[in-house]
Amino acid sequence: MSPRRAAVVVAIVAVPVLVASVVFLPTGGAVSVLSALGMAAGLTGVGLAMLWATRSSWKPEPAPSPRSPDRSVARRRAVRVARVQGWIGIVGGLGIALLALGIEDDDRSALRLGAAGIGILVLGAATLVLVHASGRKRVEEDAASDDDPLPSGWILVSRREGGSWLIFAVPAIAALVWGAWQFIPLFVLTLRGASALAVAALGIVAIAAVASGVVWGLRQIADVWFDTAIARVRVGSRTLAASDLTTARVSAATMLAGGTRSLFLVLEGPGKLRVPLLLRRHGGLAMDPVQRRAAVALVEAARIALPRAKEDPRGRFSRTLFPAHLDAAQARELVAHPPRSDEDLPIAVG
Repeated sequence: MSPRRAAVVVAIVAVPVLVASVVFLPTGGAVSVLSALGMAAGLTGVGLAMLWATRSSWKPEPAPSPRSPDRSVARRRAVRVARVQGWIGIVGGLGIALLALGIEDDDRSALRLGAAGIGILVLGAATLVLVHASGRKRVEEDAASDDDPLPSGWILVSRREGGSWLIFAVPAIAALVWGAWQFIPLFVLTLRGASALAVAALGIVAIAAVASGVVWGLRQIADVWFDTAIARVRVGSRTLAASDLTTARVSAATMLAGGTRSLFLVLEGPGKLRVPLLLRRHGGLAMDPVQRRAAVALVEAARIALPRAKEDPRGRFSRTLFPAHLDAAQARELVAHPPRSDEDLPIAVG
């Protein structure tokens, strides 16, 4: 008997047993116990029938051949989903905001509901803008080989810009959204009955908090300079030897699935120092030939190796425990020839 015929037979037996068990379960006593056992047996039979119905024979079936993902199909699907989500956010946020306006109770719940509606409305509109902007076609070029000598002195390798903020600031943005959701209604209610001095004090505290966040972000994403003659790197106000950089980590981000990719190589040193090298910006090359040669020289001067866990001093499982990190050869190749968005990264991210 084939698996599919066996599935039909098992289903014919299991379904009546399951229905009868559900019917007699509330009876009580031994009948309920037998009904519970019958329900378990019926569910097991239905599961086996569904499993066997997908098989053509009892022999082990070969595993399907791996297929590379179709990025164009994934991109079209992501665009459709994002558009639907954007319009749902606009319509839903507008409805929630109007509902909050109709609530006469001057309490915290009404303010929070209105803030939620406005937030959802803004997110929906931002999603549609993002979909429109990412729909523009970009031609991604490969990095050409260049062996010309580097100029002397300090060379600007990677410049700080707004796009790099978004990649590294996602956790902080999420925390900010959560904080706004929790504390803005309380803040508004406090202002209604507070004096002018209290309002001014709260405003100063808010401005100081925002300024502190901006300063922290500037320190995290700084301009990177490198001097090949002395093999020293300057990150913001800090200068150190390139040999102090010991690990390299890949950071990649796409605005939509299957879309263009922004690519960073982050060199890490002592004291949680991070040296971000922007290789591609929305698919396009972020460095000119001189900057790329300087970045390659910086990677070669660094002592890059895969990190090792305390439980794995020999590093046998480093690639498994640290999947986003590269060795020295991989890091140099990534900087010299940054992969396009339709090419695979040497690690399992992005």
